[in-house]
Amino acid sequence: MKKYISFFLIFLLIFSFSTIHLNAQENDVNFKKVRDNCAEALVKLNILKGYEDGTLRLDNKILRSEFVTLVVRLKGYHHDADIDSIKINFNDIEEKHWAYNNIKLAVKYGIVTGYPDNTIKPNNNVTYAEALAVVINALGYEDTLEGDWPYNVIKKAEELGLDKNLNIEANTQITRGEMSVIIYNALTVQLKPE
Repeated sequence: MKKYISFFLIFLLIFSFSTIHLNAQENDVNFKKVRDNCAEALVKLNILKGYEDGTLRLDNKILRSEFVTLVVRLKGYHHDADIDSIKINFNDIEEKHWAYNNIKLAVKYGIVTGYPDNTIKPNNNVTYAEALAVVINALGYEDTLEGDWPYNVIKKAEELGLDKNLNIEANTQITRGEMSVIIYNALTVQLKPE
């Protein structure tokens, strides 16, 4: 009888682990569908663009320069041709950088300010909390944040629905696909009246 009970418990344990694994895979498949749909919508809206080879590379970590460009396009600032008068003095980006004008626009409209050491770190990856903070700022809700970093931006993102279909820790570096979901979610948020 003990053998049967032991066998049954082992079987139950194996079954429960396989169910957890299948649920994780199912969640991963569901997220990829959501991510792909969000990215496709952003491509159609001309907010997200791919690489020279035509791919979106949604599993790649998103760089700050790519992220700033997405937010500039989300707000429609990329149509602003009056950027010659904007001077940026970041010591880690040159005019020939592909995102230079988008970074100028982000500075012009107060989306980003850079770091205290006079850098913008265009090739650094973006964390979930950093992404949410910039999107919240772009939507006009930065003055409604309450509490300490990064919990204040996580809480506000939940209130605004920016976290829909996402479950990411605050300091996790996010992918281009995850950023696509955040930007897509931002399209449904009413801009805060000035």
